[in-house]
Amino acid sequence: MRGVLLTAAWVCLVLALHAAPAQAGEPALWEVPGKRNSVYLFGSVHLLKPGEFRFHAALERAYADAEVVYLEVDMDDLDPLELASATAARAVDPEGRSLDELMGPDAAAARERAAAAGIDLALLGQMEPWFAGLAVVTIALAREGYTAADGVEQRLQERAAADGKEILGFETIDDQLAALDGLELTLQREFLLKSLEDASQPAAALEKFLGAWREGDDDALARELADEFDTAPELYRSLMIDRNRRWVGQIADLLDDGQDYLVVVGTLHLVGPDGLPAMLAARGFEPVRR
Repeated sequence: MRGVLLTAAWVCLVLALHAAPAQAGEPALWEVPGKRNSVYLFGSVHLLKPGEFRFHAALERAYADAEVVYLEVDMDDLDPLELASATAARAVDPEGRSLDELMGPDAAAARERAAAAGIDLALLGQMEPWFAGLAVVTIALAREGYTAADGVEQRLQERAAADGKEILGFETIDDQLAALDGLELTLQREFLLKSLEDASQPAAALEKFLGAWREGDDDALARELADEFDTAPELYRSLMIDRNRRWVGQIADLLDDGQDYLVVVGTLHLVGPDGLPAMLAARGFEPVRR
């Protein structure tokens, strides 16, 4: 779904990836060999239904090999008060404008789509459009049984903590919020309208993506990407390309280390020429699909 999956426009993976055939029926896992270690890349889904995520064989081996688990954000060390404070600081317009005022000429369309999705947009009346977009998708998916508590990151983090593995994050929660809060207002409006469109049929919108993720079907994921942000290149750049560029430098540094790492990020950050495997290949590394 557009509001949660943070998808991007697609072009085929570059040939330089040296990819081995994917294992049928398993979510994608990449291994990137370094000088003395390996970094494994696993594509996550942030919200799932109970029992939907399992450690398949390749992921189990990568997890056992890794001394450190890297997530987008290390939620294990995040203070709930810090999270609430960071969110409140970003989610409300500093000039005190309402959601309707911020939506401007798109306010009526937003209310119409919210009504079709059974969502009371008035409850988000003091929020900025980007935050309202995240909220409506989360509400719609929760009605269908999808929660972050059952998502890949939460399950992995719980297991890593129990096993005593070190858990780190590429970004702070404020970094993630800033990526959306910093969007131009026109893009925020588009973000909310797209989120409301998906919220009217949340299961249908998500299941197509989940089916491709479960099967490790990069081609199908790529088609999803093309459908999502083909008309929103600036949104794609801010939410995907810019973040991947920051992360790829950090991953390259890990590849000059003695420890093995399991890196877990949203699965669409691994797809296309702007995905992490392609960016690493462009730096001279040789990601291999496991």
